[in-house]
Amino acid sequence: MRALVDAEVFLYRCAASAEYESELQPDVWTYLCRITDAKTAFEAEVAAIEDTLPDAQIHLCFGDRTNYRYAVYPDYKSNRRKTRRPAGYGALRPWCESIWPSHFIANVEGDDVLALVAEPGDVIVSRDKDLKTVPGLHLQGTDISEVTLAQANLAFYSQVLTGDAADGYPGCKGVGAVGASKLLAECETEEEMWLAVQKAYLKAGHAPAFAVQMARCARILRPGEYDHSRERPRLWSPPL
Repeated sequence: MRALVDAEVFLYRCAASAEYESELQPDVWTYLCRITDAKTAFEAEVAAIEDTLPDAQIHLCFGDRTNYRYAVYPDYKSNRRKTRRPAGYGALRPWCESIWPSHFIANVEGDDVLALVAEPGDVIVSRDKDLKTVPGLHLQGTDISEVTLAQANLAFYSQVLTGDAADGYPGCKGVGAVGASKLLAECETEEEMWLAVQKAYLKAGHAPAFAVQMARCARILRPGEYDHSRERPRLWSPPL
């Protein structure tokens, strides 16, 4: 059994916790990082996972600096473009890769890597709610739960409706989590879910192609949805 860790999320937190401001000279300030503190914090995160999953081998997952969603929807994560990473973050990744088995896939995000490399019995370890759109075993905190295919599909189509402000794609205008739940409540198949999504988008005045764009932004790639020979995803298509 492997514990597939969303390493970028943990590294970001650890680097941020070790960052501090320093005045280099009068009126000149900069950010510095106590890299040893960041490494110690990350080791503690890994140790906590090992305590919860003592029989699992730790595997770290990393995404690319760019990903295909920028081409799908140009405003994807545009709200983050001026946000800098914590000082020291760039040095932590190669350090991690030298210690723990690590996975990287070109042109996708870390979330996609977790889902694409997951095999039966593996446990996905992430603080990102988007991973609930991926079937399998999940660890959040000290709680292990299994997301069924039906639950993952429901979470995915709900995400298509609500969008994700943190990731910069809006979803269907006027539809929040409660509304999405109501719209999908009677749906049993993917086809029915997609029809409900289409109707909601059309009612809100969106073009049909916009719903597909939002779905492709929301889709965390599953096994079989990536062409490794060409290093690019197989874009999600409606189930009808």
